[in-house]
Amino acid sequence: MNRIMNFSRDLVGVLASPEEALSRVKELGVENQGLYLYVFLSAFLGYMIGGLISAATGAGIMVPVLFALVGLIVSFIKLIVWALISHIIAAVVFEGKGTFAGTLKMMGFAAAPFVVGIFAIITLTLLGTFFTSSMLFVVMYIWTVMIAAAAVAVEHEMGYGRAFLSVFALPAIIITLLMMLVGVL
Repeated sequence: MNRIMNFSRDLVGVLASPEEALSRVKELGVENQGLYLYVFLSAFLGYMIGGLISAATGAGIMVPVLFALVGLIVSFIKLIVWALISHIIAAVVFEGKGTFAGTLKMMGFAAAPFVVGIFAIITLTLLGTFFTSSMLFVVMYIWTVMIAAAAVAVEHEMGYGRAFLSVFALPAIIITLLMMLVGVL
């Protein structure tokens, strides 16, 4: 029971004050909790989306399970790619001091706002509030980027601005340039 209470307290800490909470996580050496959190919340969010689709279409119970599995795999691949790009930019461009493994583990805490996504699905299912649910998803994604930036800042011992550039701005430019290149070909 004590572990559950600590997990809840830590989750609220990451949501309320990410830099402080992630610094404490790094000091205690429990960065692996970020990956556990990411796996759990990704699978649960996938299950909720699958449940919503199953309820709307009348499909069987396997749809939520399948969505949980696919959501877990896709989101973990996304986390690895995102952490790799962010680590390379932080380490090479801004001369950060962190490791890729540390970046990956710390960026797992960026899943904490998925709780807002779960709440968005619940409001959509129970109340049919499409606009409110959409806005909650927007808040979830913005909050996820902010926590990821705090994770990179703590792992690479750099300022928040450089960490934000490593997590969001420069990867967005790289992805845009790659899409433009693919569009030309």
